[in-house]
Amino acid sequence: MQSQKKALKFKPKNRQVVTNAPDYEMGEPSNIGMRSPSPGLPPPPISPSTPPLPPPSPKFTQSGRPQRDYVLPARFRDILPAPLAPAVLQDNPVGPEDEIRVLPRVYLIVRDRLVTALNMFGIWRDYPHRPSYDPDASISVADLTNKNLTFEDAPQSSLFGVFSHSPPWPFSNMSIYRFMSFLNSGSTIKSLGEGNRLVEEVLQAPDFDVRHFDGFNAHRENQRLDDALKDSASSPFLREFTSQSVEINIPSGKKHVPPTKLAVPGLLYRKITSVIEAAFQGPLAHHLHLSPYKLFHRSPTTGKEERVMGEMYTSDVFLAEHDLVQRRSPVPLDDPDCKREKVVAAVMFSSDGTHLTNFGMAKAWPIYLMLGNLSKYLRSMPNMGAMHHLAYIPSLPDSFRDIASKVHDKWATQQKAITTHCRRELMHAVWDFLLNDEFMHAYIYGMVIKCADGIERRVYPRLFTYSADYPEKVLLATIRDKGLCPCPRCLVPKSLLDRLGLARDGIMRSKLREFMKDKVMVARNLIYELGHSITGVRVEELLRDISAVPTINAFFNKLSTEEEPFNPSKMLVVDLLHEFELGVWRTIFKHLIRLLYAESPHGELVAELDIRYRQTPTFGRDTIRRFADNASEMKKLAARDFEDLLQCSIPAFEDLLPEPHNRRLMKLLYRTAEWHALAKARMHTETSLALLETLTVEFGQLVRQFRDLTCSVYNTVELPRETAARMRRAMPSQSDTADRAAAASHRSDTAAATSTGTSTLDQTSNLKKSRPQDSSHRTKTLNLHLFKFHALGDYVACIRMFGTTDSYSTQLGELAHRLIKMLYGRTNKKNAMDQIGKQVNRREALQRNLSAASTAEQEEIANAPAEVHHVISDSRRKPLNLYTFVNERHDGQLDPAKKGFIPKLQDHLLGRLLSREFNGDEFDDFTDEDRNNIHVAGNTIYSVQLIRINYTTYDIRRGSDTINPRTHCHVMVRSPETGSNAHPFWYAQVLGVFHARVVHTGPRSIDINKQHHMQFLWVRWLGVEPGHRSGRRHARLPKLGFVPDSDPYAFSFLDPSCIIRGAHIIPAFAAGKSVNLLAARHTMARPSTSPEDWINFYVDIFVDRDMFFRYLGCGIGHLDIVKALDDALEAEDPDEPYGSDDNMDLDSAPFGSGFIFGSDGEESDDDKDDDDLDDDGVDDEDDDDGDDDDVGYGGL
Repeated sequence: MQSQKKALKFKPKNRQVVTNAPDYEMGEPSNIGMRSPSPGLPPPPISPSTPPLPPPSPKFTQSGRPQRDYVLPARFRDILPAPLAPAVLQDNPVGPEDEIRVLPRVYLIVRDRLVTALNMFGIWRDYPHRPSYDPDASISVADLTNKNLTFEDAPQSSLFGVFSHSPPWPFSNMSIYRFMSFLNSGSTIKSLGEGNRLVEEVLQAPDFDVRHFDGFNAHRENQRLDDALKDSASSPFLREFTSQSVEINIPSGKKHVPPTKLAVPGLLYRKITSVIEAAFQGPLAHHLHLSPYKLFHRSPTTGKEERVMGEMYTSDVFLAEHDLVQRRSPVPLDDPDCKREKVVAAVMFSSDGTHLTNFGMAKAWPIYLMLGNLSKYLRSMPNMGAMHHLAYIPSLPDSFRDIASKVHDKWATQQKAITTHCRRELMHAVWDFLLNDEFMHAYIYGMVIKCADGIERRVYPRLFTYSADYPEKVLLATIRDKGLCPCPRCLVPKSLLDRLGLARDGIMRSKLREFMKDKVMVARNLIYELGHSITGVRVEELLRDISAVPTINAFFNKLSTEEEPFNPSKMLVVDLLHEFELGVWRTIFKHLIRLLYAESPHGELVAELDIRYRQTPTFGRDTIRRFADNASEMKKLAARDFEDLLQCSIPAFEDLLPEPHNRRLMKLLYRTAEWHALAKARMHTETSLALLETLTVEFGQLVRQFRDLTCSVYNTVELPRETAARMRRAMPSQSDTADRAAAASHRSDTAAATSTGTSTLDQTSNLKKSRPQDSSHRTKTLNLHLFKFHALGDYVACIRMFGTTDSYSTQLGELAHRLIKMLYGRTNKKNAMDQIGKQVNRREALQRNLSAASTAEQEEIANAPAEVHHVISDSRRKPLNLYTFVNERHDGQLDPAKKGFIPKLQDHLLGRLLSREFNGDEFDDFTDEDRNNIHVAGNTIYSVQLIRINYTTYDIRRGSDTINPRTHCHVMVRSPETGSNAHPFWYAQVLGVFHARVVHTGPRSIDINKQHHMQFLWVRWLGVEPGHRSGRRHARLPKLGFVPDSDPYAFSFLDPSCIIRGAHIIPAFAAGKSVNLLAARHTMARPSTSPEDWINFYVDIFVDRDMFFRYLGCGIGHLDIVKALDDALEAEDPDEPYGSDDNMDLDSAPFGSGFIFGSDGEESDDDKDDDDLDDDGVDDEDDDDGDDDDVGYGGL
């Protein structure tokens, strides 16, 4: 009989162990998007098959009942990440398709193609053009480790080499150099960490001498550095920020009266070409990929081959541009015989305004430049220097209103339209200036750069992506933010924004937005020459239907050619942070709070929700943070906080709404978290991308279903906080209206006041006091007519074109804002942006020659090598005598968790010393004499607090989890179970981490004199809830519960090498607690503050992307666990028909080429009132709490 000891399944009430209950359904891998094995590549090795053995005869106890065979988890095989095979192969490589077909024609362009070998994960590269340089040739496991590296942590030997200066340049000695480096880096706050850094990096340096500071002046030394950076001869690649004014035209509002030019000062910039040159010769130049390639994967189990999407330099757009440059890009006339290699600089812009302080008006609007040639894993590290500061956009000066009111004839009635127009003009005037003649020459003819390997190449800058939030997308796409077609990428009407996944939505997406130059020029002539209003009838007739604005798009104007006009909309990539985490999910979460208030008007359910979130355990270093405040109030929540709310939402919301609404909500939350996990994945295959494609359709269906069948049942109104915010926003407008009314009737009121003896001032005051304010809660429905909801349909196409979303996420720009905010604290607040620009230059200069100043004592001791599977300290500060520890009593009672502690430990250690396969802690051939031959030195075991588990992630990198019995105490191990209903993992709560010196004597011992240092974990096992169906087919999380203490193997020991990684186990709050699982008030198995155990738990499979892919089954890096993927496109389980009680004609839409097509369903375009639509088609809640865009590392 197949035994299931650690995955014990039980009923929640009587806790009887059963061995055949179904738990987790896994299907075969999906074949969508996968190619058959290629005959041109070596087939994967085939393991020899063995005939199945007959089932063993059942054993019986003395009472005649079947005896259970207990097995420990299957041995976990920790496979280290491996770099790609080197891009060096035979002269005439054979590609996957070359042997089976002959090209029918001859091409004039000879392609020197190269196909690499497969690495151990089945990954290979296909270069359309043979590379001259492979930056991945010397990658180690340490380079593939996910950790928050700083610039100083980067491998110095490979990062630096082109900067001509070495320390103490430009200072007089190393002491001053070290101190100034410390001064211009790190935090602006005096902290213990900064104090330690000062001592370690400066005062204790062997070349530090206090006498060097005679006559020292920090301001003079900073000026010395600034002067050195201005010297182009001594610093050829670093360019300081230059201040410049840009001009915009203010229309006069009169016919044939020319516009007034306004010079807007304060543009701080560096040339794009200078920044690109610095990047190609800077600290990270050795990591730049100069030749793009396609990445493929061959499954080790099925042999199927499919495309892998991830980095920008493996994307379709990079491959197409690189091929176009090779075939069409000209060389300059002054160098007609140039034979240098042509490469593409994949320019990626990002910009976003940010407040520099929590209070006050100080703000900055930086533009960042990244290179897609650099790995996204390096670009995502905030302190690596990969996010280059290009410019700081100025705002309209304070004098603008005064000037415009004098210039424009109708300023009083059109000031809002004029101001908005001039802001758009300023944005594109800045970009028109940045895309200068020098850049355009490089864009057409390339720029010669001596790269990090010492070879000169001709580099052609190409603009790939622009990462921005929606308000900035509106500016860049030159569309109106209150238009009928609010999408910057297509022409979908606002009334159809909620049709995600329907045929009409797919058709509208195919109508890409283009810049209508002819219409814009006619509109500008009406405004600037004929004096028409910016929002006048003639102008609106031209532009209103397509939501265009009368501004010339700088990108279209500069980058278009006669053969191929540049479409600015294509560079505006999706934005998961603002569109989903701070957009769609926040909208759904906020409406769920309204539903709870509608279900329980006094707020009991909302209070329960807050309690549940507060009781949710944390995970990782900062993957899931503590929910300290009331989650329902959403006070100052950043994007990472909303992500945490989503990942922990299913246990928190369970059973708060009655059926059938609870069932709909649980499925919606599961699919929402699932969509988020796939959309945020760092590596996609055709299989996972096809699943995201299908899931996008289902998500759109589920949200509309929830809106129409659940939300419509409740009368939902504003939250108290929303009402208060609305009243605050309404007060100024009401005041202005009242003041205008009072001023308009001033003369008549004066006469009446004279006759009644009341002054006009008093009457105006009384008017303000008696002004009514609507303090009632307005009705609020779930609004899906949002651009952000519509934008979810573009993610698959965007990933196919540019790679995964983390490569161009606005999160990178938000993280870069931290540096600007920190540097602002070091300014005197006068001309702050000028001072920030100088500080950025100083940091970059000091970082470039940092390697030569690095001392030998680089602290790597704190982090053990990533190659090892686990790390446990050898500390002996907490010794425990075995017999004293086991016999400890509380209130006169022994701890039931320690029952059989010593015999179980002896079995565990003996089995490992004899190299037994893990078939159980209960060995039939172990006698008491064998156990007595296990001697723990001094009868002492040593307790430590932590164990770090290193593991290989789905995207073939190295991650780690830290397990602490007091906080992050849950682990997952591989299940030995097989079969269609087998759950893939077993789970345990770690009660203690121990090590000991063990001697094995007796006839079975190999060396009776040898002391073995052995590490082991004391654990309490959790079993899978019987009858609970989980997995993506059922849209349910795996459900667990503690094995009752009556079972002899509820507590046992675990070899640390069996652990896969930590697990995030959340209590099933709806199931409540019980005292029957462990009959003791005081025990080490639970916190001393609680006498009860939670009856059930949920496994949070969405805690990070690596965890999600372990359950999904298609993580390339998960060779250690080969589990099948549910059929991604299979219909709903017949036992759980979709919407069985909903009786809705729900739309089902297959996908096509990245866009959504299918039947339209029966929903009407008029099913929502116009009042329910936001004015600009955007969730207007983005700015409720100020700087909500702050982000943090939330796991992979």
